[in-house]
Amino acid sequence: MTELDDSIAAWRESLESVLVIGETLADSDWNSPTECPGWSVKDVYSHLIGGELWMAAGHPRPERGIAHIADEPVAARRHTSPPKVLDELREVYRQRCAQTAEVPPDPEQPAFTAWGQPVPLGTLWRHRAFDVWVHEQDIRRAVGRPGNLDSPGARIACGQFISALPVVVAKRAGAPSGSVVRFSVAGPIAFDHSVLVGDDRRGRLVSGNSEPVTSLLSMDWESFARLSCGRILPHHADVTVAGDTGLGGQILGHLSITP
Repeated sequence: MTELDDSIAAWRESLESVLVIGETLADSDWNSPTECPGWSVKDVYSHLIGGELWMAAGHPRPERGIAHIADEPVAARRHTSPPKVLDELREVYRQRCAQTAEVPPDPEQPAFTAWGQPVPLGTLWRHRAFDVWVHEQDIRRAVGRPGNLDSPGARIACGQFISALPVVVAKRAGAPSGSVVRFSVAGPIAFDHSVLVGDDRRGRLVSGNSEPVTSLLSMDWESFARLSCGRILPHHADVTVAGDTGLGGQILGHLSITP
């Protein structure tokens, strides 16, 4: 399978899981708050509809920026009943599956992200797989239905998080040159990576234990994912920081890569 095939398969698996969960929700579940600030479970479903409608329309450059894709579909469905929201997501998903079957996506086709940045379509599909998995987890935590922490979407999300670590450590957290920050993550998806900040103040990934460590951050996979999505504050997360705890705290505070 190609990287694009992997992204499409992950997107399908996560979105189908969201639909299955929706069919089992009680009326009260739809109003449950999620860790996505200000959004209920129903709001998350509405947001997913907006993203898929945008993709179905050919993913044009968003007219009003990220709000056009992320927030406006939520506001437009605030007074729509949960069954109708679920039916709409099911229908747009059916349309999207038919689209991808009829005209297989070209990974090199020019596209735009939800922020209006030009990217190849393959990158946009990876973003969609990431977004749907993140929101699947928002729903699962809100209604107490854990699962899919090691799914294809989870692995795509992990790749997105890891690729951002050099920027998080060196640029956002301002780790000084020569710093080595190690991330030790356990659980259904486990990894051990370090970021070395060079003399040019740029970070780069190195193997987990190849350099003396300035700061070590140890946590489970779900905590890492929640922090990387801005779903939990660092002082509420189950994280152990060793070595330079001040630097470790700075990094935890800048770990989120989602809007």
